[in-house]
Amino acid sequence: MSTGTTIPDSAGTVIVGAGCVGCSAAYHLAALGREDVVVVDQGPLFETGGSTSHAPGLVFQTGGNKLMTRMASYTRELYEDLESFRTCGGIEVAYTEDRWEFLKRKRERGQSYGIEDGELLSPAEVADRVPQIDESVIRGGYYVPTDGKAHAVDASAAMAERARAAGVEFYGETTVTDLAVEGGEIRAVDTDRGRIAADEVLLATNIWGPLFGDMVDIDVPLVPCAHQYLVSDDLPELAGASGEIEQPLLRHQDRSLYFRQHGERYGIGSYNHEPLLVDPADIYGPDKLEDLGLEYPSLREFTSEHFYENTHPDHEQTAYDAACELVPSLRDAEFESGINGMFCFTPDGMPILGPTEEIDGLWWALAIWVTQSGGAGNIVAHWMEDGVPRLDGERVDPTGAHISRFQPHAGSREYTQGRGAQQYQEVYQLIHPREQPEGQRGLRRSPFYRRQDELGAEFYDSGGWETPQWYETNEALLEEYDVPDRPDWLERGWSKAHGVEHQAVRDRVGMVDMTTYTGIEVTGEGATDLLQGLLTNDVDVSPGRIRYAAMCNEDGGVLADVTVARLAEDRYTVFTGGGNSATLHSRWIREHAPDDGSVSVRTRDSDMCGIGVFGPEARNVLSSLVETDLSNDAFPFYTAEETYLEGVPVTMLRLSYAGELGWELYAPTEYGARLWELIEDAGEEHGIVPIGWAALDSTSMEKGYRLWGTDVTPEYDPYEAGIGFAVDLETDFVGKDALLEARENGIDRELVPITLDERGAIVDTGHPVLEPGGDDALGYVTRADYGYSIDAGIAYAYLPTNDAEPGREVEISYENERHAATVRDEPLFDPDREKLIR
Repeated sequence: MSTGTTIPDSAGTVIVGAGCVGCSAAYHLAALGREDVVVVDQGPLFETGGSTSHAPGLVFQTGGNKLMTRMASYTRELYEDLESFRTCGGIEVAYTEDRWEFLKRKRERGQSYGIEDGELLSPAEVADRVPQIDESVIRGGYYVPTDGKAHAVDASAAMAERARAAGVEFYGETTVTDLAVEGGEIRAVDTDRGRIAADEVLLATNIWGPLFGDMVDIDVPLVPCAHQYLVSDDLPELAGASGEIEQPLLRHQDRSLYFRQHGERYGIGSYNHEPLLVDPADIYGPDKLEDLGLEYPSLREFTSEHFYENTHPDHEQTAYDAACELVPSLRDAEFESGINGMFCFTPDGMPILGPTEEIDGLWWALAIWVTQSGGAGNIVAHWMEDGVPRLDGERVDPTGAHISRFQPHAGSREYTQGRGAQQYQEVYQLIHPREQPEGQRGLRRSPFYRRQDELGAEFYDSGGWETPQWYETNEALLEEYDVPDRPDWLERGWSKAHGVEHQAVRDRVGMVDMTTYTGIEVTGEGATDLLQGLLTNDVDVSPGRIRYAAMCNEDGGVLADVTVARLAEDRYTVFTGGGNSATLHSRWIREHAPDDGSVSVRTRDSDMCGIGVFGPEARNVLSSLVETDLSNDAFPFYTAEETYLEGVPVTMLRLSYAGELGWELYAPTEYGARLWELIEDAGEEHGIVPIGWAALDSTSMEKGYRLWGTDVTPEYDPYEAGIGFAVDLETDFVGKDALLEARENGIDRELVPITLDERGAIVDTGHPVLEPGGDDALGYVTRADYGYSIDAGIAYAYLPTNDAEPGREVEISYENERHAATVRDEPLFDPDREKLIR
């Protein structure tokens, strides 16, 4: 393995960082056939001094979403193959009733994502496996026998050895001092031992990531943070242990603690203290480390007050007291060692993966724990080599970890540190999906915000936008509309106003803020050719027509489903969703646009606002305001027109995500307040109701409309997602070859609607769909809500084609109970489109 003083002058690919992520990427690139790869690290190989060197290496596979779970499972399998993994099982215990119910849901989510051996344990069964705990203080546990400890340094060395055998070179004690960029492309890596010219550079530098962003003027929203790890002296219950780890790993998330065996001693990891943020520029160098007696740059001196005093804002017990309550013999133990070890958080707690838009050839793989390290390296290697992210050769959805998901404000120090600290504080806490962050709010507000606030809007944070979910004022209509109760967990943070708004838009009219929808304006003589080459449907239509289409990657995975309005011969607006859609989808279009000046791509995410007017009375509300004829003959479904609503210039689209008669109206932002006033005033006599996105989501499910990021993702192709009708194979587009192959070979899974048989029953996403009476998951729920118009709970799921026939009886497991359900035809509501087209 190369450790000499001479480094190469050039390489095809340079990986910066020889921790477990960088070594995984190098290993997988080599396995894919990439040659001329060089890996450098400032520390000694392979105990380089980063988080890999001190990480406890606990691999609890069941993550918060499918991507994190799949990466963890792949990591376990890979490191086991490398003989760098100890399979000992992992148990998460429940201290509270809420946690116990959560663990029931977590086991089901694990089953959905491929963790087939998870089981729920009684307190006594937990104590059988971990005898030193006090079983009287817990309610049970979630046990996965295949969880265990990754030996991260050993795994790094083993991957590097295999990569070296394929020609990869590794150089330790080589500090990168700069990244050379020229003409928007990465050119070289400058080190203290010379320059390495490179075509591509992957930065796997974790806690140092923002410093590399500074070198190339790229915001890297990541903050290092220290947590504590201590090891006790011998515990009586562990006396005579012959191996380092003989018991399952243990997590006590109600008190932000984890535990693992060290032979006859016991290790305690603690997040039960205030966030200890570290500026990347303040990470200790060699001299400081020597003065403090610290082994690695990723360590800080142990601060006993954070273990013995209560500094966590959300806990009532100190870490020490909580640990001793669960493991009483720790009360009599001495602690032989303690560290504050650094790792890092992004504002949303997810990794940072993918290529930089602004600099060709510059890649990132940051904010990754040992738990997901092997899988993350596999994904980024496929992405670099094949042009498409894959995990173990299969399509994967990396959207939640994509570097381009961040919105402009994420680059601010205040935002990154504030949200990063919150992610640390909540890393083990029980956070409801509807629970919203409190800090760094109000950054992006539509021109309707003040009026919405007056109406009692419940705002959610979506890419920095304050997005109304429902309006408290609509609860007054509960005398008119029946809204079933929800079970405890699904009722929290929810309002029956959602059900009211859903039904009101069906029998009168509603107005919804569409400002977070992103309009991507594509103009110029080459606009048609560009979009024809990116979208699955034929968009070379007459001006004024609208097309629905998918945008796919080379594997045929759906990157976006979009609505395209051709407004002139050389001008289109591509409408996509909110949140990270603005950056991700516009980037894909920009990157494929020719550089000859024939096309201009403009993302209108801030200078355009929108209102949807949906419902039977929509035409009556708008006809007195707009200059154009709104009759069905003059303004048919799926057409667009630029006109005026009184004095407000608007682009009107004849469509409705609610599945009702309606229009979406878009206007320059400065006209927005007046636009809302005019529509609200004109709608008063027709009973207009402001509706939030919760109602829009549930009405769209009844109609069978897809929601990108939930039931439509890059993991699935349009045929599997049930939008094959938007594929025109007479046109040429990215992903066409993959779709031709899919059509020829047929699909083995498809997205279907399922209704729960019991009236009022409702489940949540991520839960397994089962054969009645069986234990094997046929699929899992990608999207769920209550259909108030059809009076039934709805779940969408990808099922094997043989199990996707309407009338197929299934069961959905939710909180350890099985709910009878039935696969249905879609759409569930207005199948003949009589309400939509009239």
